[in-house]
Amino acid sequence: MREVCNDVFAINKINERKMMKLKIFWNKPITMTKVSEDGLSHDISFNKIPSSPGVYIFARYWGHKYEALYVGKSENMRSRIKGHLNNLSLMKHLKSAKVGKRVIITGRALIQPGQKLGKVLKILERALIRHFLAEGHDLANQHGASIRRHEIFSDGPIKKSFVPSSIYLEKRKGE
Repeated sequence: MREVCNDVFAINKINERKMMKLKIFWNKPITMTKVSEDGLSHDISFNKIPSSPGVYIFARYWGHKYEALYVGKSENMRSRIKGHLNNLSLMKHLKSAKVGKRVIITGRALIQPGQKLGKVLKILERALIRHFLAEGHDLANQHGASIRRHEIFSDGPIKKSFVPSSIYLEKRKGE
C-alpha cells in the first residue's frame, strides 16, 4: 500500500511540473488616436502603458465588443508598443480592420515563485493567439500579415454550446 501512495505522489509531482498556473492582471483599454490623414500613424498616452513584463493586444472596439488584431509579449510593454507604432505593416493591418475605435489592452504577467519570465510570456502569448483565432478574430502576425486559418463548419443535432457551428484553427506549413 505504501508503494502505491508513493507512486501516486510521484505522478502528481510530475503533473505539477508539466502544468503551470499562470496569471495576468488586465489593465483598462487605452484608446489610440490617429495622427495622420492616411490612418497609418497613431499616437497613444505612453504614461498609461506599463513598462512591466506582460502581454498586449491591439484591438478594435465597436458595439460593446472587442476584436483582437495583434497579440504580443514583452519584458517592457511600453518600449515594445512604442516600436510597434513605427511598424508600417502592422499599422496597415490596423487601418484595414473593420470600423471601430482602435485600442491597446495590456496585461501584466504575475510571475509566481519558480516560474521563468521568458517561458511564461511565450505561453501567455501563444494561448491568447490560439484563443482569438479559435474565436474567428482577424489576427496579424509580427509582419502585419493576416494569420492564415482553417474554417470548420458543423451542423447536426449536437448542442452548439458543446460543438460550435464554426471553429477556426491556425494553418501550419503544408496544410
